[in-house]
Amino acid sequence: PDRVVYSLEEYILECLEKISGYSKPELSGIVVGLSGGIDSTTVAVICRNALKETKYFLRGVIFGRGSLGQQGEMNEIEYQDTLYAVKAAEELGIEYQYIDISSLVNSAYSLFPKSNLWEISGILPRIRSAILFQIADNMNAICAGTTNGTELLLSAFTVGGPAGHFAPLVDFYKSEVYKISEMLKLPQYIRDRKPAVSELRIYDEQLYGATCYILDPILRRMGWQKRSPEMVSKELGHSVNWLRRIKELRLEGEKGRKVPPQLVVGR
Repeated sequence: PDRVVYSLEEYILECLEKISGYSKPELSGIVVGLSGGIDSTTVAVICRNALKETKYFLRGVIFGRGSLGQQGEMNEIEYQDTLYAVKAAEELGIEYQYIDISSLVNSAYSLFPKSNLWEISGILPRIRSAILFQIADNMNAICAGTTNGTELLLSAFTVGGPAGHFAPLVDFYKSEVYKISEMLKLPQYIRDRKPAVSELRIYDEQLYGATCYILDPILRRMGWQKRSPEMVSKELGHSVNWLRRIKELRLEGEKGRKVPPQLVVGR
């Protein structure tokens, strides 16, 4: 377990050295969006530990749609996200800034007056992503992404939504992230939170029909090991029809969102 945490910290420092170029020959720090959830808090603590006693800074950014501490125009899940993000940042010693993006979001919403909640659900993550990248540019920094491996396999993200020059957790299943958070001694109230898609006002378990502790063994077998739903059904005891739907709708139906087809021109 200690080797996992150490490797993650080394990876953070490696990214600061290698993600540079003509425009940023030497970076000053890392910016990470804080949602009050398990993934962003874990990434923030890993970065905090890695950057301790270095020349680099860490800045957390919390987005809301209302004044700090006020619900404003946020739904209940969004509001709880901001409250937990602020509480965790202050307890964990992570410097942060809070940004009210309500005017930007409302302006974007006004362009699509006939759209339903699902159709415009990508607006919030895309606005947050754009601002995070701009903050990083202004501070000569890079963004730490918070997508985990389970989300990547399920395509559980908005295209253009995840903000990250690098993603420390992208090769870890969600259940493994919980274990890492335990090793890092994250606050219990963060580890106990039910993961949710706040812009859709829905919890992950409602969306996928299972928790990560059920989904991850399935994804490991059908996603990486390429086993059939029939084989996984026999091994894990789940409904073969449910497993077929996961494969059809998520592993295959959404794969174009992760790696879109590319035109390769022979040279």
